[in-house]
Formats: sequence, C-alpha cells, structure tokens
Amino acid sequence: MYTNGDSQPDDVRRILRDVKSRKVLNQIMQMINEVLNITETFPLAKGQTAEGLVATVDAALANFLETGSFAISKCPIANSDREAVAELKDALRVVQDSGQVMVQTGRDFVRDSTCSKKRAIATKSGESLLTAVAKFLILADSIDVRVIVNKVDEIRETVRRMKEADSKEKVTMQYEVMISLIEEVDMTIRRRAVDLVKPQQRDDLLAARSALRQTAPLLYTSTLTFVRHPEDQASARNRDATEYEMLSALDSLESVLNGQEPNIIFSEYGRIGDLINEIDTFQNRIEIDPMKYRKDKNRPELEERAERIVSGSASIADSSNTRESRKQKIVAECNNLRQALQELLTEYEKSTGRRDDSDDIPLGIVEVHKRTKDLRRHLRRAIVDHISDAFLDTRTPLILLIEAAKEGDVDKTREKARLFADHAREIVNVARFSCQISSDVEGISIIQHTASQLENLAPQVSNAAILLSCHPASKPAQQNMEAYKNLWFEKVKLLTTALDNITTLDDFLAVSEAHIVEDCERGIKGILANAATPEENAMNCGDVDCAAGSIRGRALRVCDVVDSEMDFLQNSEYTESVKQAVRILREQRVEEFAVRASDLANRQETTGLNWDSNMKENEMNEFINACTLVHDAVKDIRHALLMNRSMHDVDSDVEYEVDGVGNSDGNQTISEQENQQNLMRRLPEEEKKKIQAQIDIFKVTQNRFEREVAKWDETGNDIISLANNMCKIMMSMTEFTRGCGPLKTTMDVIKAAQEISLYGTKLDKLARQIADQSDDSQTKRDLQAYLQRIPLYCTQLNICSKVKADITQVGNEIVVSALDSAMSLIQNARNLLDAVVLTVKSAYIASTKIRRVNPNSVRVEWRMAPPKKQPLIRPQKNNTIISFRRASERRPLQPAKVLAEFTRSEHDTGNESGDEIDHFNRQQRRVNNVF
Repeated sequence: MYTNGDSQPDDVRRILRDVKSRKVLNQIMQMINEVLNITETFPLAKGQTAEGLVATVDAALANFLETGSFAISKCPIANSDREAVAELKDALRVVQDSGQVMVQTGRDFVRDSTCSKKRAIATKSGESLLTAVAKFLILADSIDVRVIVNKVDEIRETVRRMKEADSKEKVTMQYEVMISLIEEVDMTIRRRAVDLVKPQQRDDLLAARSALRQTAPLLYTSTLTFVRHPEDQASARNRDATEYEMLSALDSLESVLNGQEPNIIFSEYGRIGDLINEIDTFQNRIEIDPMKYRKDKNRPELEERAERIVSGSASIADSSNTRESRKQKIVAECNNLRQALQELLTEYEKSTGRRDDSDDIPLGIVEVHKRTKDLRRHLRRAIVDHISDAFLDTRTPLILLIEAAKEGDVDKTREKARLFADHAREIVNVARFSCQISSDVEGISIIQHTASQLENLAPQVSNAAILLSCHPASKPAQQNMEAYKNLWFEKVKLLTTALDNITTLDDFLAVSEAHIVEDCERGIKGILANAATPEENAMNCGDVDCAAGSIRGRALRVCDVVDSEMDFLQNSEYTESVKQAVRILREQRVEEFAVRASDLANRQETTGLNWDSNMKENEMNEFINACTLVHDAVKDIRHALLMNRSMHDVDSDVEYEVDGVGNSDGNQTISEQENQQNLMRRLPEEEKKKIQAQIDIFKVTQNRFEREVAKWDETGNDIISLANNMCKIMMSMTEFTRGCGPLKTTMDVIKAAQEISLYGTKLDKLARQIADQSDDSQTKRDLQAYLQRIPLYCTQLNICSKVKADITQVGNEIVVSALDSAMSLIQNARNLLDAVVLTVKSAYIASTKIRRVNPNSVRVEWRMAPPKKQPLIRPQKNNTIISFRRASERRPLQPAKVLAEFTRSEHDTGNESGDEIDHFNRQQRRVNNVF
C-alpha cells in the first residue's frame, strides 16, 4: 500500500488484531481496498479512471456515514447509555472529517501522480481514514457486545433471586423469567458465534451456550427440591453444584464476548495425543536422501523417536483392560519396528557418500512403514477393546441406582451409587484414553469436553439418588432425579457417538467378533464347571447368564454402530444389503439367542447340580450353536460392508478374508479367458508377495511424487496436469498386476502405455521449451538430462505393457504365472515416475529462478494447490454444538492420492470452505502483503 515507505500503518495493523467480528473485519477490508485503489501503483482496468477511483471512495464513505448514523439512532442503549452514544457519534464524526481529507488529498494526488510529496500526503490521509473507520466499527461492535453482556447480567441476577426464593411459586416464577432471558440471548449468541473471526472463540462461545441451556432445568429441579427438603444435605449439594455450573457458564459467555479466556475452554481440548504425533513425525523423518544422511545426527534422532513410540505404546499395552494377546502383539510389533529401523539405518550408512541405485533403502523404508502401520492397528484395536468393554451397557448402572432409590433403601442406594461411580469413572477414563491414538482434533475436543462434563455430573447424580432414597414419595425429588437421569443419558450418548466417530468400523467389527468369541468361551467355562453346592451352581449360572448378556449387548451395539454409519451414506443397493444384514441380526438372531440362552440358564439353575459329563457336553453344544447364530450374523454384516471395498483397502491382520471381496466389476462382457485381471488374482502366493514388494517400492516414489508434484495447482500449469495424468495411468497399471483396478485385459494395459507415451511426448516438448529458453546453468543441464529419460522409459513401458498371465497345467491343477512381466512393468513405471518428478522440480527452478531469453515464450503458473472444499451441510442424527466427522469415512485426498486407491486416505484439510471464506482469505492475504 505505502510504496514510498514514508510511513507504516502500525495503528491499522494493531487495530486489525483486535477485531473479533467477521462483519466488522469485512467492512474494514472493503474500505482498505477502496483506499488501496488510489494509493497503490497498478495498471488501471479497462474503463477505469483515476478520478473514478476517488469518486468510488467518496461514494463508499457517504454510504458508510449514512448507515452509521442510522445504526446510532436505532442503538438499543440509545436511552440508557447516552455516554456510549455520544462516543459513537464522535467516532463517526472523526470518520467524516478524515474521509473528506482523504478524498481531497486523493484528488490532488491523481491529478499529479508523479509527485512523491502528494503521494505521501494521500497515503497518510488514507491511513488516518482507515484508522478512524476501524475504531468506529470496533466501538460499535463493543456496544453490541455490551448489550449481550447486560442480558447475561440479568440472567445472573435471576439465578441469585432464584436461589433466595423460599417457596415453589417464587422459584417457578424466577425460572420462567430466566428461561425467557436465555431464549432472548440465545439467538443473539448464535449469530455472534457465526460472526466471530477466531474459530476457537466460536467453539468456546457455543460450548458455554450449550452448558447454560443444559444446566437451567437442573437448577430449577434442584432448587425446588432444596425448598421442599432444606434439612437434607444432598439437596443443598445438588443446588449449590448446579448454581456453580450455571454461573460458570455465564462467566464463560461474558469472557468470550469480551475476548478473554473463559472458564469453559472447549477449544483447548482439541490437542492431538503425543503418541500419534510421534508416530506421524517418525514416519515423515525416515525418508532421507541417502546423499544427505548423517550418522551422528539422523541415527540418534530416529532411534530416540522410535523409543518414545515404544514407551507410549507400552503405556497402552500395560493398561489393566488390555487383553494379554493384544499386549503381546503390541510388544512384538515394537520389537519389529526397532529391528526394521536398525536395518534401514544400516542401509543408509552403507550408501553414505555415494549414489546407491539398489532397492535396499526403498525396501527398508517400506518395511519400517509396514511395521509402523501394524503397530498403529494393534494400538487402535487395544483402544477399541477398552471402549467395547466400558460402553457395553451404559444404562443399567444408573437404572439400578434409581430403582434402589425409589425403594427407599438408603444403604442399598449408597452401594449402587458406589457401583455407578465406578462405572462413570471407567467410561470417563476410557474416553480420555481413546484420544491417545486419534488425530481427529474435533472428535478429541468433543470427547474430552463431554468426559469432563460427565466427571462433574456423576457425583450430583448420586446425590440426587440418595436424596430420592430418603424421600421416595417426594415429587420434587422424583423430578430432580429424572432431570439428572435424562442429562446423564444424553451426555453418555453424545460421548458414545463421538467415540464411534474416531474409531473405524473395521476395527470395531474385528474387536466385536473377537469379544463374542471370548464371551462364548466364558459361558462354556460356566457350563462345564463343577458345582457341589447350590451356591456354586448359582455362581456358574451367573457366569453363563453374564456371558450371554454380554454377547447380546455386543450384538445390539454392532447394530447401532453400523446403522449409524449407513445413515451417513446415500441410499443404494449397497446400504440396503447392509441394513438387511443388520435387521436379521437384531430381529432374528439376537432374539433367538436370548431365548435359547435363557432356557439354558433356567435348566442349569434347576438341574445343574445333577448334570453329568454327557449332559454338560450337550448343553455346551447348545450354547455354542446359539452363539454361532450371533457370530455368523455379525460376520454377514462385515461381509456386506466389504462388498463396497477393494480387497486392499482393509487394514487387517487375520480378521478379514479377501476371497469374494471387492468392488463389483461393471464390465461383464469380457470372457474369463480374456480377463487377464482375474488371472492375475490367481497367481501363486510367492509371486504375489514379490509383486507386492515391488509395489511397496513404487509407493516410495509415489510419495515423493505427492510431495513434489501434487502440491502444485493444475490450473494454468500444463506440466503439472500432464504429470498427474501420467501418474494416474501408472497407478492403474500397477493395480492391474495385483488383479484389481480399471484395466481388465492386456490390450487395456497396452492402450494405457500408449497414452502415457503421448502425455510423455507433450511433457517433453513443454519442458524442453523451458530448458531452451533458460540461460546456460547446471539446472538447464539437469533438466535436459532428465528429459532424455522420459522417452526411454515410455518406450520400455510400452514393451513391458504386454503383461499376460501364462497358464500351465500341472497334474490336475492349473498354475498361473506372470511374475517377470509384472515386475518389469512396475519397475519401469517407477523409473518413469521418478523421471517425471525430477523433470517437474527442474522445470520449476528453470522457469522461476533462472533468467530466460524470452520470459513470455512459455506461460506456466506455479501456484500451490488450494485445499479441497468440504460440504457445508451433512446429515446429522442429533443437534450438538459441533458437528462430527466419521473417522471411517473416505476423506477428500490430495490430487495425486485420488489416483491410487491403495494409498491411505489423508485427514480433512479443514471445515471452512465456500466462496465467501475464499474471498475473505484473499482479502486478508492482500492486506498482510501490503502491511
């Protein structure tokens, strides 16, 4: 903006940092743009004149003054706070005076734009105008905030009067007043939240608003109960706790509105755990250029990071609820990770100081990634083990507590309250524990915040139950207990949904199937256990009944989770097949299992002491058959889910079979003999492993492609567009060697290779023009050398594209072989992709950093690719303060990653999108560049 450098707009920069409202910031930005058009040096657009720019500023200023005067006249505090209104009028008058000066100095400048003195005066006037406008808008915004804070103070005063009320009528009257005030301020707060510039403040404001609305009914019922039973300490504790929560929510609202740190800091909960952060950083650091590897620096760093990962994994493995089998797998994978890292570091050290063209380092990197991936899976499933156990039955502990309280048995109620407290403590600890291996910031925020709310709510639920046990016939005590029960179940449901969102459906189903088998084994032990007394027999019956109840609970939980997952997908044949499998489990298999298990438990209770070995074996078989009904139905759900997956999409160790799994083939006209893709699936396992090893090396090159090429925007850059198209085809060719992807026959692969050659020719021509126009330099020579590789590798790829599976018959078995041709195809695709990456890097340097003979000969725009836009609206099952994302759903990928289905999906780049936000960000960048 200030091209002469005579002044720096420090006041404007400082004021912009204080702006909290997006609308205010947009108005300031608009005025900045109008002033920039006069003081900034740039070519005028067609039809524009310098005088016209000044007239535009003058018109904008007049409109601003008119709107400001009208807003002041309609100000809500015009009668109650005349001092604030006078302050507004004075600020608007300053805008008018500075605007007139700006318009006049602007006219003087545009009439003699070569005069540096007039430019400096116009620039100074523009700064004064912008400062005045910003101060006026911020002052007006602060008055809007003051109006909301006054309403908050009224609610706070109503809470105080409600606490002092000594009769039911007075409490009810104050509660009605409070609810009307909350409803009045609620809409204003929601509008304010949308308008806030900082997303952290928006989240904190919405969290405080939610706490206010949820606590109000509890304050009413607890206050009524205290008025009815003031002698009972439990009622006083209930009322005081809810009053404290209410006042905390009001204080948080006021703090956020004033730009201060609130008591309820929702945004601070969204921190990724140290373990998952360490794993992500470790995987990024292991890929090192062998020429840049330094033993004294890189080895200690990577070893230290690996040990931190092992230490964090050990804390999960050593947790009390972690299965012994899962613990052993975690320990084994930690050791495998250490070993793979040492082998990789050894390969790096062997190649120090020389270029190593062997595959040892890429294979080592692939092995470390594989071991890290396996460790992630076992850690995730250890967490899912905890979640599955803790959230198996979230209603029974509270229902038992309420039933004991309604009976009026104080001692029994205290015992049930202790059990309920243990249950609450367990779900809170497991919820926090689960955040260690999740990178979903929003999900972590909701889990941590809800867990904290449940932790504070649990003692008050117990107090309400104890109060009800002392006065079981009291209507206020019953209503109080009902209010606490509803809020508890609502919060638990929210926490359960949030946990489902950060766990993948694959992990959940795998763990659920394993747990059903464990419960079945536990029930079998109860059936086969010897019982010499009725007490021992009753204990065995309890074990069987508990195991059957767990199986039923797990099956119903599977139904709920899968149904919730399907609600996020559009109706289709796939979703209907999954829902049908869920209905069979819920309506048929679970009911039949419950009846058979109940009959078995009744038989054991009445005749269990007389069972001999044959009768026990018969009953054991009956229980196994009943459990098999549920287990097979869960497996059918999993198979129905996998019908929409590629066989290589599932991250699993032993839980999933690949036979019959995969996307349905839309082209059914190709005969089995012609469909070479099907034959590639029937390769011997040894050959499949060798091909997969080559594909893993190819992935290393692919990752390099994503880092160096996919970061650029294709728009206006034919080099990037051609490179992405070539990468896409190469992905399809490598998928063909695994028996999947869009290419079905050898002819398809040949055509794909020809298409790559065509794109390669275009890329070679375009990049060669850049090289020819560049001054002689090492970069130019490198680019020319890389360009020589592309035609060579395209020719080799054409030759290797004739991949055909050979079929021979050995005895009665048909043997399929295509190892050599498949490996050659993958290796050449990797070489070509590597050449494309090097070409793009050199072309970027040559076209942007090296002087060219004719800069306009080749127009290539190097812009960073923008983040993918996200849908603004997605279906939700309940209204919460923040929308959830399914952790298991497929996320928008980087442009190159879309091209390969076997590459893991990336996380969302963000939630904000849309033309308005894009425009706002462009405006913000422009101001930052100027200031």
